[in-house]
Amino acid sequence: MKAAGRLQDRRATLSAATCTALALVAAAITILASARTIPAVLHGTLFDPDSYMRLVRIRQGFAAGHLVNIVLGDDSGHPLVVEWSRLFDAVIVALAAPLAPFIGWTRALFAAGVATGPLSAGLLAVGLAFAASPLTGGRWIWAPAIIAPLLPGIRSFNVVGIVHYHIAQVALTAIAIGCTLRAGAGDRRMAWAAGLWGGLAIWMMPETMPFVVLGFGALGYLWLFRRLGFILVRIGAGFAATLWFALWIDPPHGGMLTPEIDRLSIVYAMLGLAIATSCAGLAWLDRYAPETRRASLGLIGATCVFAVWLAAYPEVALGPYGLIPAKAMHIFFGSINEDQPTDTLALAASRLGPALLGLGYILHRFWRCRHLPAFAGIWLIAAVGLTLAAGLTARMMIFQQYPAAFAAGLAPVALHDISARFASTPRRAATLRLGLVWLPVVLAYVPALALAAGRSATPGNQERCSLRAASALLAPATGRIVLTDPSLVPELLYRTRVIGVGSLYHHGLRAFMRDWKAWRTPAGVAEPAAVRATGAAFVLFCRADGAHSALGHGAADDALWPLLTSGQTPSWLQPLGHAGGYRLYRIRISAR
Repeated sequence: MKAAGRLQDRRATLSAATCTALALVAAAITILASARTIPAVLHGTLFDPDSYMRLVRIRQGFAAGHLVNIVLGDDSGHPLVVEWSRLFDAVIVALAAPLAPFIGWTRALFAAGVATGPLSAGLLAVGLAFAASPLTGGRWIWAPAIIAPLLPGIRSFNVVGIVHYHIAQVALTAIAIGCTLRAGAGDRRMAWAAGLWGGLAIWMMPETMPFVVLGFGALGYLWLFRRLGFILVRIGAGFAATLWFALWIDPPHGGMLTPEIDRLSIVYAMLGLAIATSCAGLAWLDRYAPETRRASLGLIGATCVFAVWLAAYPEVALGPYGLIPAKAMHIFFGSINEDQPTDTLALAASRLGPALLGLGYILHRFWRCRHLPAFAGIWLIAAVGLTLAAGLTARMMIFQQYPAAFAAGLAPVALHDISARFASTPRRAATLRLGLVWLPVVLAYVPALALAAGRSATPGNQERCSLRAASALLAPATGRIVLTDPSLVPELLYRTRVIGVGSLYHHGLRAFMRDWKAWRTPAGVAEPAAVRATGAAFVLFCRADGAHSALGHGAADDALWPLLTSGQTPSWLQPLGHAGGYRLYRIRISAR
């Protein structure tokens, strides 16, 4: 019980060689796990609309002379604000720069974007090992490098061919938590680092905010038992300085004072200021407050500061629901795969199963050190974080990487625990360790494999949709507005010079709703008003995707989407040709 809650090595560090080895192992497993997708990537295919949109945004930024927050060619020709932070864009540009003189910027950006998948996996392995190292004395830290890339919650966002920050943001969060653990043990340099990495994580994506703040909150809880003000004030200062500097060089499209909750904005810069203020207050109490009133004053002060911040930006509490009007939320989110709930046995097992194992272990550690309130509370805060991650994932799968990372990060701690508790029975310890490494992976895949085995095989001659193969088909539509599936628009912008009606970004909600209404309005004998409102001169459609898209669910049989899915063509559409499964139609001028 002596080591139940204490850090095994207060200043546990990872050597450069160890970090490199962990990163290479995780990257190699990621590449091997993507064996089926790599041939398509080598032919120029990506597997996520956001991946295409990110490269489009970077390319258009090159034309403007700087990285941008808007995309041209969407929203029926109006500039579309795509409010991602530009930190990840800058990383891609930096990776592409050495290649550009040899293969050109377009291919270099594509190669660099694809490389971010394995690189993010490597960074995550290092981050999780770094976070777990103080709790294990540096033992068993290889486990995340093997487990994390195999868990569906990580792999879904890290297949080679996905260019996005979903995994990198978790890696930055893990590093911030690792620094926070070391700061709690008294390392003042790591206190500055915790603030810096926490700020970088939120700069990458504000989804990280609850977990970064929980890490800092755990240190605040530890402050109740010992004077840590000199550590906390450094964390707060580093955190605030990083966020304000990031906001200065990477403001939202509307400027530094524009509040946005899905990217770095004044909302999170003020959070940094609130945390810095709270930490300074706790440091002041350490020095001047009577011991009998120190804890109560600290709790009241920190709660009031956080409450003021939340009252100033109440939409933060709504999370994704604070982005768009409630009336359109169901329609909009229903068209995005990542925003669907974890509502099947296979999804629950693969996305939540490893997290439940991790939660069970956290509660076990909490129970073991329940008589040591300082450490029991830390484990309870970890349980809150994992429960939050699992709950968010159950509602929207866009958060699935967090519970998976929690589970992989806890693996070295559990392996160390097993080795210590069963040191007298080496065979039993080895069996338990082997089971612990593979149980999350087996639990994640067995239900899905069992369901897949019970399904009938898909006919091999089914029509497939390939916009890469259909790019030449769109030559007549160059510079014109094309009505198509909103999820297709980013790739359309990447491969062609046509204009889309709307895509799946919340600043383009009105454009998406125009697109949605156009497809679901009864086609009639003349061009419907809803189609005319989009300004489209062409329609692009693939029947293979028609039956599976949310655009057709619940629509009347005589609406445009169901009609084209069934092979019927309204009289006001003129077929121009087909390629790659797609059919291009011109809207007859006489119909206008």
